[in-house]
Amino acid sequence: MKPAPRRRWSRLRQLRRRMDNAMFTRARYSQPMMPVMCLLGGLFMPLYWFLWTYVLPQPYGNLGLHMAGCVVLLPLALQRWWPRRCKPWLPTYWYAAITFVLPFFFGYLTLRNGGTIGWMAAHLFSIFITMMLFDLASFVLIFSLGTGLAALAFQLGPHEAWPWQAMAQYAPVLALTLVLGPLASLSQKFGDQAKVKALIGASNNIAHELRTPLGSVQLAGRAIGRHLPNLLESHRMAEQAGLSVAPLRSPHLQALQRAVDVIEHEVNHSHTVIDMLLMAARPMGTLQMEPLHARACVEQALARYPYASRTERERVKLSPGPVDFVVMGSEPLLTHVLFNLLRNALFHTGRAGKGEIHVSLDSDAGGHRIRVRDTGPGIPPDVLPRIFNRFYSYSEGDAGTGLGIGLAFSQSAVERMGGRISCRSRWGEYTEFFVTFPSRVPSGQGFSA
Repeated sequence: MKPAPRRRWSRLRQLRRRMDNAMFTRARYSQPMMPVMCLLGGLFMPLYWFLWTYVLPQPYGNLGLHMAGCVVLLPLALQRWWPRRCKPWLPTYWYAAITFVLPFFFGYLTLRNGGTIGWMAAHLFSIFITMMLFDLASFVLIFSLGTGLAALAFQLGPHEAWPWQAMAQYAPVLALTLVLGPLASLSQKFGDQAKVKALIGASNNIAHELRTPLGSVQLAGRAIGRHLPNLLESHRMAEQAGLSVAPLRSPHLQALQRAVDVIEHEVNHSHTVIDMLLMAARPMGTLQMEPLHARACVEQALARYPYASRTERERVKLSPGPVDFVVMGSEPLLTHVLFNLLRNALFHTGRAGKGEIHVSLDSDAGGHRIRVRDTGPGIPPDVLPRIFNRFYSYSEGDAGTGLGIGLAFSQSAVERMGGRISCRSRWGEYTEFFVTFPSRVPSGQGFSA
């Protein structure tokens, strides 16, 4: 295949992925209100047919079209009970359903009724609802497609003459709505971006400010650990000398030692979390790339990770072997990518109460790979395509357990180092992440494996 067609296919895949992610994001934002909204919309469809047929008669009515709108909306009202294998299709179905029941339905019936005042108002209302539900690009897509299909159905089906006079009167109001509505949507988008920037800046400051108290706690813990043996020895000598001292039993001594260990561990863990937050907020373009031995980076990351317990540490195993390779990258970036993958694997295997984590390295013609595999609960198929989306977080049976930035940061970091990250999972069996780098270190960038 020639380079130009390959680039075109790559751009088409990127465009499709962006569109798919946008559809998923908008469907996810609408999901909390989707059941109630679609239930009410589905019920009002036949009710409005009755209203416009018998109470406020219109020139044209179509019970079949109203019932079709009801049938299309009701599955969205029941989306909570969709089978898991069907849930990946929810965003596509959401877009198709709204295209049918808003711009197509109201556009077609407005034309069939000759552009009466009632139907023009209803059509304008449908436009406002569509703007509220979707971003600008999605609105343009849905409105254009639905309106085009409505005009085509009107032209091909039985119809009276086009209501040109009514459409000419309606056109200025419609144009003003189409111009001002998206501007409001853009203002909201800019406002959201400003909020995100402010949140990142505040998080940065908070993370830095936490360093001082954490350092003090760490120094205090180390002081206790350093002087505790002398205090215990003094207590023992006082008891032997027959002095009146409070007894210290073995469980008390063990509790003191555990407390010192817990202080040290929690401080180290907090420093690691702060480092990860700061790394995610820091512009990656400022980091220098250098040749790195992958196995050494992996071994150091596994040794430095702040495990919550010895049991957690024992669940993580690095496959032995001579496989090693050199990549052009940043050691802090690669370390924090591995930290994110370990944290996710430990969290989900811990919640499931089962599973081990195997880290391995391998190389072939397709490139160099670091693999992190856990035999935990796996990732549901409807969730898997979204795990690298920024601010998307998933945990079975517990929403909102994370910020949804760890894997998005990992993807950006790996791409910054010239590689790619991917995931493969089978629900209920395993999850494995692949961090893949090119087989060759670019010329002029140092040595190669």
